[in-house]
Amino acid sequence: MTGIDLDRLQELDRAASPGPWFVRHLDDDHAMSAVAVSTEPETGDFGSLREGDWPLDVVVAACLLQQPRYVDPPDQKWDENAALIAEVRTALPELLRLARIGLAQEASGRRRD
Repeated sequence: MTGIDLDRLQELDRAASPGPWFVRHLDDDHAMSAVAVSTEPETGDFGSLREGDWPLDVVVAACLLQQPRYVDPPDQKWDENAALIAEVRTALPELLRLARIGLAQEASGRRRD
């Protein structure tokens, strides 16, 4: 048995906004860069909080929002954090499927190392 609760992960997967998720580069109040995770890919128009056209209906997480300073991690890994969130969300259904196959093989004694 792993320390990972696959059933709980599957519940979270089903309850969350569906993937794939994408990294988006936007701008905040003062046109400073903002990094978000979205259910839609980058459009190139860099929606702006200042102009009121931030894509609120598709943003699921913010990884950098400098002005006002709401999200600004001290390690400055906003791009890396956004990439991880988007990639893991997108990969989660397949990772769960593979984990269940591996556990079934392990339980039946057919696992090869």
